[in-house]
Amino acid sequence: MNFQNLKGDLEVFYNNHGVQLAGINFPPKVELLEQLKTKLENKIYDAGEYFKIIDDQEQESYVLQCTKSMKAFEQVFLIDHALSFRYTELHTAIKQVDRLKNILKYCNKKQPLFKIDKVYYHTEDFDEMALEILKDVKPKVDTLAISFFGNNINSIDEVVNFLNNNKQIKAIWLNGNPVADNKDELLLSIEEQCPQVELVDLTFTKNATEWVIRYVTADFDTKKANSQEPLNYLNLSGRNVLRLKSVKQIANWFPNLRVLDIQNTKLNDLEDVNAFFSLLSNVVYLTCDLEVEDVLYELHKTNKLNAIAPYLRLVNQRDIRYESYTPAKEEHNDIQFIKQNLFKLTGNYRLLTSDQMDESAVWYLMDELGSSIQHSDTPNVSVVPFLYLPNGKIDDDAVAYSILFPIKDIHEQPIFRDYLPGVDEAKFRSYRLNVWFDIPYDFILNGYYEYKKKLQNQKIVEPELIAKPIEYLPLENIKVITDLEMVTKHLTLPYISFTLDLDEANLVFFSAGVHDDLNQKYADKFINQYPHEYAIISKEKLANTIQCTYGEVPWLQETFNLQTQLPLFMGAYKTRELQHLNNLWIIKPPNMARSMDMVVTNNLNVVLRLIETGPKLAQKYIERPLTLRNRKFDLRFIVALKSIEPLSVYLYKTFWIRISNNPYTEDVNTLSIYETHFTVMNYGHKLTQIFMHEFIEEFNKEYYPHTWEKQYESIQHMVRQLFIALRTHQPDMANYTKNRSVYGMDLMIDSNGFQPKLLEMTFSPDCNRACKYTPTFYNDLFECLFFGIENQNMIQIFN
Repeated sequence: MNFQNLKGDLEVFYNNHGVQLAGINFPPKVELLEQLKTKLENKIYDAGEYFKIIDDQEQESYVLQCTKSMKAFEQVFLIDHALSFRYTELHTAIKQVDRLKNILKYCNKKQPLFKIDKVYYHTEDFDEMALEILKDVKPKVDTLAISFFGNNINSIDEVVNFLNNNKQIKAIWLNGNPVADNKDELLLSIEEQCPQVELVDLTFTKNATEWVIRYVTADFDTKKANSQEPLNYLNLSGRNVLRLKSVKQIANWFPNLRVLDIQNTKLNDLEDVNAFFSLLSNVVYLTCDLEVEDVLYELHKTNKLNAIAPYLRLVNQRDIRYESYTPAKEEHNDIQFIKQNLFKLTGNYRLLTSDQMDESAVWYLMDELGSSIQHSDTPNVSVVPFLYLPNGKIDDDAVAYSILFPIKDIHEQPIFRDYLPGVDEAKFRSYRLNVWFDIPYDFILNGYYEYKKKLQNQKIVEPELIAKPIEYLPLENIKVITDLEMVTKHLTLPYISFTLDLDEANLVFFSAGVHDDLNQKYADKFINQYPHEYAIISKEKLANTIQCTYGEVPWLQETFNLQTQLPLFMGAYKTRELQHLNNLWIIKPPNMARSMDMVVTNNLNVVLRLIETGPKLAQKYIERPLTLRNRKFDLRFIVALKSIEPLSVYLYKTFWIRISNNPYTEDVNTLSIYETHFTVMNYGHKLTQIFMHEFIEEFNKEYYPHTWEKQYESIQHMVRQLFIALRTHQPDMANYTKNRSVYGMDLMIDSNGFQPKLLEMTFSPDCNRACKYTPTFYNDLFECLFFGIENQNMIQIFN
């Protein structure tokens, strides 16, 4: 950026903000810099003098119109931020419901209410033919659904006579006709006189059977309606389902039903209530009106809910059994709308000081003017975040704005910005635009299905374990060099002393990574790290190492690197959405520890926007983890790798437990609450401590007849497969016969089958707790790894 010979206050302003200005490609024009400085210092918001928001209600869109011509790079404007928050603050940040709803109101495109395009799947069509009478209409003999949308039919008798002359028809579409104006009378007449008809427009008749429920669930496809494929999801919203004569048979027709949408269904009397209860015997996730949610909550308070809906977990994505649950307020639907759409319009930035970068991004929503600027791949303005530092540093007086400046000559015309500046197809631009625009999913889904097929076909014959001697150090005069205070304090073996001289050391035990040249230069020394072990300690490499060897394994959740596998992740997300499966994902950076910058979400828009804040992995969230004291927990094991060939791996007997502070729930309102969904609490949060013996005792009691002994066997099996995968994927590691390594292994247990799930492997783990619980920890470790002395605290995985 060419700002030379600046003087006085302008030079100071540039020195304080020059890095930011270069990062946003601010035009190198002194006049524009002076203009920006003046507007920031005096809080001049004059964009309203140059631009006007056009609220196009017909197109359901905002447009920001330029009202005065301006040349490129000759004006700059400040845009205020209506909202700023970190993701963990999301739930409390969106209290300005009315204003946010107004800014976001056109984020969801609404479909026409009176015509459904999908009606035409295998439906005979007589639409918009100006028909008034139906006696001359001759449908095919196998027609099950017929559409007369947009005609001039005005006689109920005409419709009834037609249906009685064509008794094969089960569904009829009459919307857009005068006869449909009196929907209640039309429905009652057809019900009484044409009992074979099960659907009139979007409403079930009281004679509806399993067929029509399958029909509407299959998006009005008559061929799929005839299938007997088990269904786990039903959409019965607004269909008067409680009127069905056979409503109490629905649970029997669909024994696999887990997800039910029954919105716009009123409980008018006791008969309706009992009919509704009959649907809930196997339902896990329910979407309903708030009045119905209140009924279920009252049942829970009186301990009657389990008898009616024993498996019910979430109602409107909220956990009515959760101890902090409160009945939904009137703005509940508005808040859900805001959460669903907020990330379509937010921007983000990270604060960077001279000594560190912010652990998480700050998200912001521009005011009405800024939020009304539409996207274009050929924008005429640039809109970027800018942090004004009046004191020359990040302090309480710093203020975040967005600044707007034209990058093309603009006349009286709409203005556009690029929602993904600097993102090209190499970074999956077209896929990431799915936040704002519908994209075809067929190609994405096909790619994902091929990927899954490849994983499922991946087979391995586990190699035969080779028996060969392992090199050890002699039990005398061993000098150790280390940078770990815990080692110098707790390693007390009589034949070991410490040195600061790398050349005279026999054993190198460093906490930081050892460079390859150190392995080459000091090939005669024992070193506590393997070359190529990044294959398991790198978050983005771990899944690939396992999948290249075994394909899919039950002990690793589906994982995607969003920098290289975004289309595959979107295919996985869409597949789960189409199958109405739980779609919670945990999004985490590959290079941060302690749960920093991790997000749990079921919102694809959020995932696609999080990519902007840095490299991310997406891993399927374990939605039903095993809990203790009703709280989520994970386990930290110490794993010691002695040799690759022969494969020799140990688990340290002592492990420790990390547990969340809040009771666990899938309630959508808790997803941004750290102390509910994360377990690492010893960095700025209160710590709930459970000792190993307490854990085992409580585990055996709570999950009897399953025992910890049996659980431990499954963990050992997982570790065995992990290191076979490492050896298979990185065979050159076998050449380093003097190398050893110690890892921290974090895992959780899925309540489905008590399946252990590997979370991550960490090099040089923090072993303070290990030393606290077992003071001989480092003696045990060194004896086993470097001197070949077995002890009861080191549990061998391969025999």
